[in-house]
Parts: sequence; structure tokens; C-alpha cells
Amino acid sequence: MKSGSGRVLATVNLTAAGIDGLRPKLDPFLVRDARTTGLGVRVATSGIKSWDLSFRIKGKPNSKRLSLGFVTDVSLQDARSRARVLVAAARAGRDLLLEEATARREEENRITVADLVERYVSRRVKGRLRTALEIERRLYRALTPVLQWKLEKLTRRDIRQLLDPVADAGWLREAEKRRQGIGAMLNWAVAQDYLEINPSAGLQSYGNGEPRTRTLTDDEISALWNWLSVPDQRSSSATILKIQLLLGARCSEVAGITVGEIDQHTWIWTLPASRSKNGRARETPLVGQVRRLLEEQLSLVRTSAIFATSGGVTMTARDVGSYLLNRSKRLPVPKFATHDLRRTVATRLVELGHSIDLIAALFGHQSGSSATSTLFRHYVHTQQLDQKADLLASWDAHVLKLSQGN
Repeated sequence: MKSGSGRVLATVNLTAAGIDGLRPKLDPFLVRDARTTGLGVRVATSGIKSWDLSFRIKGKPNSKRLSLGFVTDVSLQDARSRARVLVAAARAGRDLLLEEATARREEENRITVADLVERYVSRRVKGRLRTALEIERRLYRALTPVLQWKLEKLTRRDIRQLLDPVADAGWLREAEKRRQGIGAMLNWAVAQDYLEINPSAGLQSYGNGEPRTRTLTDDEISALWNWLSVPDQRSSSATILKIQLLLGARCSEVAGITVGEIDQHTWIWTLPASRSKNGRARETPLVGQVRRLLEEQLSLVRTSAIFATSGGVTMTARDVGSYLLNRSKRLPVPKFATHDLRRTVATRLVELGHSIDLIAALFGHQSGSSATSTLFRHYVHTQQLDQKADLLASWDAHVLKLSQGN
């Protein structure tokens, strides 16, 4: 009897010793195992021995033949066990090899939570959203314990267990931002056919917590300004906080200023639409102390970023927040967030009698009725630079007076 693997020399009850004693011949040959249907040892002319298995799937006309590996790598017991499983499946009409190959392909195509975050950020967020870096960092922080999980294993309970401790610690706003960020990413995953359903669907909102109302008093403004001016505290973060106090701008807006955004002839700072929360460019005159601070900073920079970390990376609001957190026990005023400075400037400007409409223009917001908003959106295109300059000069003089104890 002949076969593609050589003639069948014998059918015996294979043993380890018997297999070891098989010697090569002029032609390859097979020794079948009397205890296991279809299993045999193939001996090549080189003397290499391998496991050979042949079987026919029920309902199929042709037989299958395959190698189960070299005898040196696969024991007799393991070869018999594997052969019996394959033959039993074949007798039931199943192609177990095909099923296993399909399962391997499906496993290879399954992505992890980390894979999803990377794809979502690179394909959907970066280059489209101003807050791309913040979104990326929040997703990685929120999902750190499950990043290596297969995506389809992630459940609503798992997500809840990641978010509840954040809310229980009193960070309701952060918990809600994480819930929204994860939900948006998982909705995208469904749209891209990575998931059938969004596992975060149905998670209740954590709310936004109590709205912040913290504003600094004049005494606190004076104390903070002078503290930030002490040589030991001087740093890029301290300068950013001072500019916030003088302009009322967002911390992220100030931290991300580039050399190209400042016209050093007119001393106008143009916040580009790509960095503006409302998606519109905003021009701000730089007068008094803020101009001097930026002149000094510009003389020091060697890259396009006016404020950069020691590694040369553009600073962010998180860097400034870390600066305050690390000095929380030394601050000359009660705890505050960087955004509280923006609220402080707006509040003090109103109290000093300045126009709400002009303050809104300075802050990049619109005030008045919907008709007024429509008027400015479609017909009135002015940055009100002269009025803003007068307003900021007045505020600059007020902060200077406070810092001198007057």
C-alpha cells in the first residue's frame, strides 16, 4: 500500500522505545499506530521522524492528511490525544482545523482597549478637535486598568467601576467628563464596526458638580501677585498665572502661546481659531505689565513655543495645575484653580464699572439678545481693539496698585 508519505510498513502498538528504534530506509515509510485511528510515524530517508495523521470528514469525499509535528517535539501521548480530537470531530462532520484557523483569525482581528484609544485619537480626534491632547490624556487615565483587555470584554459594569471611585472622591465633574469621553469613543467604535453595541450606553450622568464660584479678593490678588514675583517662585508657570490675572484668558490659551501669535510691532496677540474654544480667532492688545512679561519671555525662547517644559514641549494648563498643586501648602491664598483667575478678572471688571459687552468681547463670548448675537456674527466684524486696550490698561493699573499695597 502506497501513500504520499511513503509506504505503510506496519501497524503496531506504538511505544516510545519502538519509535526510537525505527531506522531510515531507502524510501520514506509509515508505521501506523494500532491504538489510534489514522495516526502514524513517518520516517524520512534522512532519519527525521514526524507524526502523520489521515482522516475523512463525514459527508466529504476526500481524506485529509497533515503532520502533527516532529516526534522530538510532540510526545506519543500528545500526538494520540490530538489525533483523537481531530478524528472525533471529523466523524461528527466538523472540520476542526478550519474552525481553529477561523478562531485564530478572529482573535487576531480583536483589538484591545488600548488599540481603540490609539485609533480613535489618531483617526477621529487629532487635527479635528482643539482639546485633542486633553481627550487623549483623560481616556488613558480613565481606562488604565483595562487597557490590555480585549475590547469586546468591556462591559458597562466595568466602566462604572472605573468611574465611581472618581465620583466618590468628590470629583463629579471629572467623572462626568470621563463618562462622556469614553461614551464618544465607544460610539465611534460602533460606527467603525469594532463593536456591535456601545457598552457605556445607559450609564447615568454624574452631573457637573456644584458650579465653581471662587473669585479672589483684592487682598488675595495682591498677595498672589507678590508671591508669584518672589525669585524662588519665578518660573514659566508663575508667568502664565500673572498673564492670566492681567488678561483674564484661559490658562491653556496663555500656556500655548507661540512666537507667531504675537505681533511684536503692534503688540497684538492673535489667538488662532484652532486654539479658541468658540472656534473663532480673537485679538487681544498687550499693554503694561503683560507686555513686559512677554517681552522678557520672548528674549529667552529658542523655539516657537513661548512657554515650554524642560523637555522643550509646549506647556499646558495641566503643567500649571501641577505647579500650584506642588505648592499648595505654601500658597499665600486659599486654594484656587487656574480658571478661578479668569472668573476673578471678569467679576472685578464688572465691579469696576466696565461694559459687560466689552468684557464679553475680551473673553471671547457674546452678550446681549439673540438679535445682537446675530448682528455680530453676520454683520459686525470688529475686534474692538482700542476699547479692549483701554479696558486692559485700566485693569493693569488696578493690579499694579494692588501689588503695591495701595
